[in-house]
Amino acid sequence: MRKNFLKKAFTLIELLVVIAIIAILIGLLLPAVQKVREVAARMKCSNNFKQIGLALHNYEGTYGAFPPGFISTVTGPWSGNGNDGVPEIGPGWGLFAAILPYLEQENLHRQIRLTLPISDPANAAARGTFVSTYICPSDTAPRLITVWMGPGNGGSTLPATAGPITDMAVCSYVGCLGGGDPAAAPKYSAMYEQVPFNGMFHRNTAVRITDITDGTSNTLGIGERASQFSPNGWAGVIPGATTVFSPEEAARRGQAVGATARPPITQVAVHVRSGAPNSPTGSPGGFYGPHTGGCLFLNMDGSTRVIPVTVSLPTFRSLAGRNDGNLISGDAY
Repeated sequence: MRKNFLKKAFTLIELLVVIAIIAILIGLLLPAVQKVREVAARMKCSNNFKQIGLALHNYEGTYGAFPPGFISTVTGPWSGNGNDGVPEIGPGWGLFAAILPYLEQENLHRQIRLTLPISDPANAAARGTFVSTYICPSDTAPRLITVWMGPGNGGSTLPATAGPITDMAVCSYVGCLGGGDPAAAPKYSAMYEQVPFNGMFHRNTAVRITDITDGTSNTLGIGERASQFSPNGWAGVIPGATTVFSPEEAARRGQAVGATARPPITQVAVHVRSGAPNSPTGSPGGFYGPHTGGCLFLNMDGSTRVIPVTVSLPTFRSLAGRNDGNLISGDAY
């Protein structure tokens, strides 16, 4: 005797319930996945800093001082205006180029024609080579950036005739030029070209450990500046070029690219003067990290720290200075 078995199927209501449950689970899971990815990206970025810190100290152990921010021949007097550049002819190779041999990038370092400008055709292959240690995983902008020419030697805005000079491989990090209060000391009104400067990296100046009288654990050396905020290359400074907002950041502010710009020196080193890191109103010559909760920095003892946008400006300035006598220990923000 044959028996007929009826197969039970999902009703429409049951199917909709299952779909709704799956959607809820996905909604709960995605933030967790994104958080895990961000934690992993921050850890990788922190490891980049530690590798850079080790390379800086190995360089210092070899030469008796940390590398200059960049090397460039000055050809005339500075105008005295804060956003003007110094007349110079390069070659402009910076601190990140100097420490390449200590990051297992000896072959790349040998490709560089150090006596020729960064923009020279002979250096095209070298300046366009990506160095993974110099790229934060959360920095999602294009890996090849365009350097923009500014008026004269780099003023506060770009004229209509300004345009790209050359392309360079991106760098998510920038050196610290120092910090100071322009209200307390007039010399700080033009911190880019301040002499003597009180940070770690400047033009043609090699700082020794003995020059860091505030202590290496209390002094910032390198900080984040995401290329999605302000694109710059690891090679160094191209004379006449300016630091500008990325197209995305300029659009967010309702500007054309180059409407706000900073002098050539800010391609490799920036100061702490008027704003905290990740400030929504900051300039392209500031620190800006792509992580939530704050901006990552390398202390000169090789350790890392996160500085939030809520940091007090006096504290941030003190951390940026190597010899101002204001000691900020731990994460006292």
